[in-house]
Amino acid sequence: RPSKMVKPLFVPVLLAATLAVASASFPSSVATPTTLQDLKFSRPGGLVNRLRGGADFVEKVTGLSFKETISEGGKTLTLVGAGDRKKAIVGPIAVNVYAVGLYVDEAGAKATAATTPDAAQKAILDGTFTKSLKIVMARSVPSQKIGDALAEQIEPRVKGTSAPMDSFKTFFGGMDKLDKNNEIVFTANGDSLSVTGPSASKDFASKDLCHAMFDIYLGGTPVSPNGKKSMLDGFVKLCA
Repeated sequence: RPSKMVKPLFVPVLLAATLAVASASFPSSVATPTTLQDLKFSRPGGLVNRLRGGADFVEKVTGLSFKETISEGGKTLTLVGAGDRKKAIVGPIAVNVYAVGLYVDEAGAKATAATTPDAAQKAILDGTFTKSLKIVMARSVPSQKIGDALAEQIEPRVKGTSAPMDSFKTFFGGMDKLDKNNEIVFTANGDSLSVTGPSASKDFASKDLCHAMFDIYLGGTPVSPNGKKSMLDGFVKLCA
């Protein structure tokens, strides 16, 4: 009697394995937000989502770490939140480019008494207290590409002002390639924006440039929506 045909199992198994590898290599462009509940403050301004045995906060989408505090603008600044920045490749498929964290002067932040995310957004964008955005690279990228990508976001925000965009782009063009784990720090101190990269630094005296730089991440159309949520939630928690 003819034997029954047995369906081969290797095809669905192979397909499942292929999809698993693709998912790991190319994360979805919709990231899980790093919320206040994820961060779990151990004390006002303190983050406990850390590397084992260390004092670093780990941004969970990229796995990149941030020190709890940094020294910028003559002050010790505290991390209040972080998120990822992705680059779309095809459709919903995207890759991690960098993680970005927001650091603020605790005394200046608390003086704003922000109690809601909207109040926190206004306090950060309009406040004159010292604050920094720290970018940590998730992959190697030519510095000019990062500068051009930032300039593309900044230019519509400073249209009609005297913001020194040519000088800003030239600065990035003069730096070396940005490798994985390299850092760039943007510090607003009053009306001055200080940019520090792995091999160069420069100060830009422009209130409009300061505001636009932070608006990229905290404005109405943030390039890292989960980063914005984390930063605003963390700022409110710090002020509580």
